[in-house]
Amino acid sequence: MVHGRPADGRISSIVPADHQAAYTEATAYITRINSIDAWRSDDFDLDYVLMRARLAPPGRRLKVLREGTVTLARDRRAGVVDTLAVTSALSWLEVGSSLGSRRFFLLEGEWYEGGAAYVAESRATVAALFPPAPSVSLPAWLDGESENTYNNRVADEERPGWLCLDTKNVTNPLRPRDQVEICDLLTPDGTLVLVKRAGGSGPLSHLFSQARVAVELLQESARVRAEFTAKVTRLSGGRCVLPDDFTPRRIVLAMLLKNRENLTPESVFGFSQITLAQTAKALAARGVAVEVIGIPEGSVDTVPLSMCRVGIGAGVPG
Repeated sequence: MVHGRPADGRISSIVPADHQAAYTEATAYITRINSIDAWRSDDFDLDYVLMRARLAPPGRRLKVLREGTVTLARDRRAGVVDTLAVTSALSWLEVGSSLGSRRFFLLEGEWYEGGAAYVAESRATVAALFPPAPSVSLPAWLDGESENTYNNRVADEERPGWLCLDTKNVTNPLRPRDQVEICDLLTPDGTLVLVKRAGGSGPLSHLFSQARVAVELLQESARVRAEFTAKVTRLSGGRCVLPDDFTPRRIVLAMLLKNRENLTPESVFGFSQITLAQTAKALAARGVAVEVIGIPEGSVDTVPLSMCRVGIGAGVPG
């Protein structure tokens, strides 16, 4: 049973779709699985959940996860919390598993068989997110380059008029001590670009969750809109001025998947196709279009000479 194993890439965590708002507000996670005692943490603790599952006898592990709870709470004062939501521990897990030639996915506490109508519909939705002529393109992501370094290079050197907003967060109105990242890059026409390099479904789930939270906050919070538009004006030196009532009309999800030569609908990790389809449908209902593009992988040897910062007095061996 896959739930009895340590996290190995086939099991990852995802924020339950019905509890995105509570997730942005929560400051404490109280997990209770097959025990009267509870584990308290600052975020969802996948390793703890899987450890508790391994303690249950084979055949009962799925049951204890389904009956186990993860309570999202907000600290009010020492020893006192406000409960925001009580969720099933199983709803936080994404799992891929095979039985012979049949492929199954666990998502939001329910099992789906690959090739069934639901998965076929999800794949069709995902395929539509890959336009034959992408509206934007991104340069190669160099070996050893951090996400922040890459995003700054794109805005500073590769895409004139773009603005890097990686780590330039806004205050979470539901959780003032925390910050929310709206996007990594902003294009001149107001498109939000979210960037991620991933080796499995876990980071992509967080990327999709970020997209939904960013749109919801910009649409629902005047405070977030005011802070975001002011930050864009300030960081761009006045080159980019968004309207005071700005809300995005399009989001681009830019991904580099490890061990995948090219990004195609088929190359997106199994259950990431399902969560991506859910994200696109949720954002479409809010009037926001989603586009997916791939980021090529590169090495320093492929960087054009114009990008190299070589000083005139650089030493030459010999």
